[in-house]
Amino acid sequence: AVGLRKEDAYFSKLASDMQAKRDRLVAGLADIGFEVIPSRGTYFVTTDFRPLGFNGTDEDFCRHITVEAGVTAVPTSAFYAGADAPRHFARFCFCKNDSTLDAALERLSAHFRKRR
Repeated sequence: AVGLRKEDAYFSKLASDMQAKRDRLVAGLADIGFEVIPSRGTYFVTTDFRPLGFNGTDEDFCRHITVEAGVTAVPTSAFYAGADAPRHFARFCFCKNDSTLDAALERLSAHFRKRR
Protein backbone atom coordinates (compact mmCIF):
# COMPACT_ATOMS: atom_id res chain seq x y z
CA ALA A 1 0.00 0.00 0.00
CA VAL A 2 2.87 2.36 0.75
CA GLY A 3 4.31 1.77 -2.71
CA LEU A 4 1.03 2.62 -4.40
CA ARG A 5 1.19 6.09 -2.86
CA LYS A 6 4.69 6.82 -4.17
CA GLU A 7 5.29 9.17 -7.08
CA ASP A 8 6.26 7.73 -10.48
CA ALA A 9 9.69 9.36 -10.11
CA TYR A 10 10.45 7.03 -7.20
CA PHE A 11 9.97 3.97 -9.39
CA SER A 12 11.88 5.47 -12.31
CA LYS A 13 14.84 6.13 -10.02
CA LEU A 14 14.58 2.67 -8.47
CA ALA A 15 14.62 1.03 -11.91
CA SER A 16 17.55 3.18 -13.02
CA ASP A 17 19.51 2.43 -9.83
CA MET A 18 18.90 -1.32 -10.13
CA GLN A 19 19.92 -1.31 -13.79
CA ALA A 20 23.18 0.46 -12.89
CA LYS A 21 23.89 -2.11 -10.15
CA ARG A 22 23.11 -4.95 -12.53
CA ASP A 23 25.40 -3.52 -15.19
CA ARG A 24 28.18 -2.96 -12.61
CA LEU A 25 27.98 -6.59 -11.41
CA VAL A 26 27.64 -8.03 -14.93
CA ALA A 27 30.71 -6.16 -16.17
CA GLY A 28 32.76 -7.23 -13.18
CA LEU A 29 31.75 -10.89 -13.41
CA ALA A 30 32.44 -10.94 -17.15
CA ASP A 31 35.89 -9.41 -16.54
CA ILE A 32 36.65 -12.23 -14.08
CA GLY A 33 35.69 -14.80 -16.71
CA PHE A 34 32.12 -15.80 -15.90
CA GLU A 35 29.70 -16.26 -18.76
CA VAL A 36 26.82 -13.99 -17.74
CA ILE A 37 23.25 -14.75 -18.83
CA PRO A 38 21.23 -11.61 -19.77
CA SER A 39 19.00 -10.51 -16.89
CA ARG A 40 15.83 -8.41 -16.94
CA GLY A 41 13.08 -7.91 -14.38
CA THR A 42 14.94 -9.41 -11.42
CA TYR A 43 17.69 -8.45 -9.05
CA PHE A 44 19.72 -11.59 -9.73
CA VAL A 45 22.34 -12.31 -12.35
CA THR A 46 22.82 -15.91 -13.45
CA THR A 47 26.29 -17.01 -14.49
CA ASP A 48 27.91 -20.06 -15.98
CA PHE A 49 31.08 -20.73 -14.01
CA ARG A 50 32.59 -23.39 -16.32
CA PRO A 51 34.78 -20.83 -18.17
CA LEU A 52 36.63 -20.33 -14.87
CA GLY A 53 37.78 -23.95 -14.95
CA PHE A 54 35.69 -25.07 -11.98
CA ASN A 55 34.55 -28.63 -12.64
CA GLY A 56 32.27 -29.31 -9.66
CA THR A 57 28.53 -28.86 -9.31
CA ASP A 58 26.77 -25.58 -8.68
CA GLU A 59 26.47 -26.51 -5.01
CA ASP A 60 30.21 -27.23 -4.87
CA PHE A 61 30.96 -23.94 -6.60
CA CYS A 62 28.76 -21.85 -4.31
CA ARG A 63 30.22 -23.51 -1.22
CA HIS A 64 33.74 -23.03 -2.61
CA ILE A 65 33.43 -19.30 -3.27
CA THR A 66 31.74 -18.75 0.09
CA VAL A 67 34.58 -20.42 1.99
CA GLU A 68 37.53 -19.46 -0.21
CA ALA A 69 36.56 -16.01 -1.52
CA GLY A 70 34.04 -14.79 1.06
CA VAL A 71 31.31 -14.31 -1.56
CA THR A 72 28.03 -16.20 -1.60
CA ALA A 73 25.92 -17.17 -4.60
CA VAL A 74 22.89 -19.41 -5.00
CA PRO A 75 23.12 -22.71 -6.92
CA THR A 76 20.40 -22.69 -9.57
CA SER A 77 19.75 -26.40 -9.18
CA ALA A 78 17.98 -25.49 -5.91
CA PHE A 79 15.08 -24.27 -8.06
CA TYR A 80 14.59 -27.62 -9.84
CA ALA A 81 12.73 -30.70 -8.61
CA GLY A 82 14.25 -33.29 -10.93
CA ALA A 83 17.62 -34.85 -11.46
CA ASP A 84 17.91 -33.09 -14.82
CA ALA A 85 18.66 -29.71 -13.21
CA PRO A 86 21.57 -27.84 -14.80
CA ARG A 87 24.53 -27.98 -12.43
CA HIS A 88 26.84 -25.26 -13.82
CA PHE A 89 25.01 -22.03 -13.03
CA ALA A 90 25.18 -19.73 -10.00
CA ARG A 91 22.98 -16.72 -9.18
CA PHE A 92 24.37 -13.51 -7.70
CA CYS A 93 22.15 -10.83 -6.14
CA PHE A 94 22.81 -7.20 -7.07
CA CYS A 95 20.38 -5.33 -4.79
CA LYS A 96 23.33 -4.34 -2.60
CA ASN A 97 25.33 -1.21 -1.90
CA ASP A 98 27.86 -0.45 -4.64
CA SER A 99 30.67 -0.89 -2.09
CA THR A 100 29.40 -4.42 -1.33
CA LEU A 101 29.26 -5.30 -5.03
CA ASP A 102 32.77 -3.90 -5.55
CA ALA A 103 34.14 -5.85 -2.58
CA ALA A 104 32.58 -9.08 -3.86
CA LEU A 105 34.06 -8.53 -7.32
CA GLU A 106 37.48 -7.80 -5.82
CA ARG A 107 37.37 -10.98 -3.73
CA LEU A 108 36.25 -13.13 -6.65
CA SER A 109 38.83 -11.59 -8.96
CA ALA A 110 41.67 -12.15 -6.48
CA HIS A 111 40.54 -15.71 -5.84
CA PHE A 112 40.30 -16.75 -9.47
CA ARG A 113 43.60 -15.02 -10.35
CA LYS A 114 45.29 -17.28 -7.78
CA ARG A 115 43.75 -20.40 -9.34
CA ARG A 116 45.14 -19.70 -12.80
